[in-house]
Amino acid sequence: MKDDHIQRFVHEYLNSHVHKSDIVIDATVGNGQDTILLARLAKHVIGYDIQAKAIEFTRQKLNELKIDNVTLHHQSFEYIEDVSNYRGVIFNLGYLPGGDKSITTQPDVTLKTIQNIIKQMDGTNFILITAYPGHEAGLLEANLLMDLIQTLDASFITLTYQIHNRVRAPFVIIIEKQKPLKIGS
Repeated sequence: MKDDHIQRFVHEYLNSHVHKSDIVIDATVGNGQDTILLARLAKHVIGYDIQAKAIEFTRQKLNELKIDNVTLHHQSFEYIEDVSNYRGVIFNLGYLPGGDKSITTQPDVTLKTIQNIIKQMDGTNFILITAYPGHEAGLLEANLLMDLIQTLDASFITLTYQIHNRVRAPFVIIIEKQKPLKIGS
């Protein structure tokens, strides 16, 4: 049996929550796998990565597959707040697979960015985060995010999906805001 539970869960969630009319953000383009999946599901994908290698590799894959509904930005995901009217944001934290492991997402930037996105959520959005606590920066980042979701009020639903019998295994955090109930309409 292949050990791909986390990836399958993410893909199932995206398949059921992203629609052809949606704009979605891939906050960490990485090797382009999520970007390509999102491009097949959504109207438009906006992707970010701080590593030129990730942007170039993903752009090449998109060109080979003749996918043209993606805009890539070689910059930090902290600039997401410049985008509006999107359905969801996907984060795949940590470092570029096969890349320089010393270049990782930064816990303080990740936390601030996600806090800013949460402030803008209106009941139609989601945030999906895959955290990787297997390295030092990733563990700090995962702990900060777990602390954050504990503080969200009842208008939010937060879910985690994780393998419990593997030390420091990757896990998923989903943050959704519920639409306010309309009374008397």
